[in-house]
Amino acid sequence: MKKVFLIVLLAFFLRIVNVGNIPPSLSWDEVSIGYNAYSILKTGRDEHQKFFPLDAFVAFGDYKPPLAIYLTVPTIALFGLNEFSVRLPSVFAGVLAVLLTFFLVKELFKKSPFVFYFSLLSSFLLAISPWHIQLSRAGFEANIATTLIIFGVWLVLKARENRRLLFICWVPFIAVMYTFNSARYLVPFLGLALLVYAKNTFLLHRKQLITGVVVSFILLLPILPHLLSKEARLRFTEVNIFSDLSVIQTSNDRIAYDNNSFIGKIFHNRRIAFVRSYLNHFFDHFEPGFLFIHGDGNPKFSIQDVGEFYLIELPFLILGIYWMFAKEKKNATFLLFWLIAAIIPAAVARETPHALRIEDSLPTWYVFIAFGIIGLVSKFRSINKKKIIVIGIIVLYVINFFYYLSNYYSHYAKEYSGEWQYGYREAIRFIQPIKNQYNSIVMTENIGRPYAYVLFYEQTDPRQSWKTVDATFDAAGFYNVYRLGAYRFVRNGIGEPKSKTLYILRPQDVPGGTRILQIIKQLNGEPVLVIFDKP
Repeated sequence: MKKVFLIVLLAFFLRIVNVGNIPPSLSWDEVSIGYNAYSILKTGRDEHQKFFPLDAFVAFGDYKPPLAIYLTVPTIALFGLNEFSVRLPSVFAGVLAVLLTFFLVKELFKKSPFVFYFSLLSSFLLAISPWHIQLSRAGFEANIATTLIIFGVWLVLKARENRRLLFICWVPFIAVMYTFNSARYLVPFLGLALLVYAKNTFLLHRKQLITGVVVSFILLLPILPHLLSKEARLRFTEVNIFSDLSVIQTSNDRIAYDNNSFIGKIFHNRRIAFVRSYLNHFFDHFEPGFLFIHGDGNPKFSIQDVGEFYLIELPFLILGIYWMFAKEKKNATFLLFWLIAAIIPAAVARETPHALRIEDSLPTWYVFIAFGIIGLVSKFRSINKKKIIVIGIIVLYVINFFYYLSNYYSHYAKEYSGEWQYGYREAIRFIQPIKNQYNSIVMTENIGRPYAYVLFYEQTDPRQSWKTVDATFDAAGFYNVYRLGAYRFVRNGIGEPKSKTLYILRPQDVPGGTRILQIIKQLNGEPVLVIFDKP
């Protein structure tokens, strides 16, 4: 177990070092999670004064699942309201996923003669994964959900030899329902797959199984009304391809081009168009550039210079799938089902491929890759040839790994600080010594959700914010804050500046005849905010 400990230690090191500064700023979702956790800690209520929500936190009107927020409460209690505290639960979840992957593979392939080294390699590959490191170093609920899914699968498999675990083995899957939206759709499919995978055990212990299902259903009750509500569908309505009117417009245009013929109405039916659209989005997640070259197009989920996997892993993934189906068909079928079932709900969204929404497909990819590596090495009978192959693989991995680390720590923050709402924190910190000299502070919304950054970085007492906030929910259900204490939030220019008013606006919105107090620049030197007043 010493080797396992070293891998876990490596995973912790890769995820914790300088995590408060890289990524370079908190995203608006991280700030929302942090402040709502702070509000719960101080008052027992969220930012909207709801007492200990168990179904969802309203937040920006996106109704965040509650578990990540509650996991952040103790870290804020210990370390204060800051970047480190908000990201620590995700760091721990990432490290735990690495450890659980070792035990999962060991349980799945326990009859294999090389199971220990196979388990060790799968765990190690996840520990150094650019995909997993990237998502473990920010406060992403998806990262916590992924760990819970791995834990749940392992518990169900362990229940085959310890029937008492049948009472609780489904609990991690229920916890996923309280954690991340996309993962909620995977859990039922994965549960059914596990019932089929271990059906002989479950048939022998039906009483314990039914009891465990009842326990899980009881734990689901607090969130069930929300899952069935229109609020739960809000996020889906916003991002799903079926609300894309352009698909319908294209369908109608093509039918018109065919003079409304019967054949045209069949071939260009909007339902067929949506099926084609869905399949395009589904297969986007297998695009080689996404997987092995540049990664997710959103810089929050990828450094843009390395794929979700290292390039060296491409042949091992292909070989691993092929050889596992040849030698371990049952396990290969289950793992491939897990992988595909994780992508099915993510393909409904307009933005694809999406590394965050399919993170719950981990660690299946790395199990296949590890199987491919071990399979290749085992093909050579000569010890010397095995050594040459192993050394060659290690050298290529070292090159890939350090190329990723070099880019992540040296360039990533500078190149993509703007993607992380960089600037709000710096502006709020700059004005603290002088803000009381002004009657009001006008702040741009163009970077995104500035009120949340004010609450977070000023550590505003929730009771005070409740008294001074002026906000409404728009027609789409999203929360818009217009005033908060002395702050006023605007989207466009401000016209003629007023006396005794401090402004924090984009450079292009700064009028003439003002006194510039500070220019906030992104880490690449590009101006992002200007702090000024009327002289």
